[in-house]
Amino acid sequence: MGLLGAYSNPEIQGRLRQLSEKLDRLAASNDAPHPSARSDRRLRNGLVPKAIMRILSEAVEPMRVRDVHAEVEALIGQTVSSSAVKNWLAGHARGDHALLVRLGRGRYLVATARPGNG
Repeated sequence: MGLLGAYSNPEIQGRLRQLSEKLDRLAASNDAPHPSARSDRRLRNGLVPKAIMRILSEAVEPMRVRDVHAEVEALIGQTVSSSAVKNWLAGHARGDHALLVRLGRGRYLVATARPGNG
């Protein structure tokens, strides 16, 4: 189906009509706009992982997830999901090319900082 043929599709026509009606309601509303859950697009560009690596690289000893999370928020200057930090740490402490070492439950350090490894 070509692009022009798609406009004759009843399902697409219905969805376009719904979208148009919603846009009209939003334009007529005096309500303040609702902020997006992801209003800061910098977080999508690796800001959190870069902050985590910087914090762990500068750490003198292994750090707990909650401490890494608190320092990430302080460094970035905005709230960050604790699960995002926890999941990134856990995901990068596995495999042959892991960036991090998990020394115990919730305690991490940068892989190159392992005793006897550098």
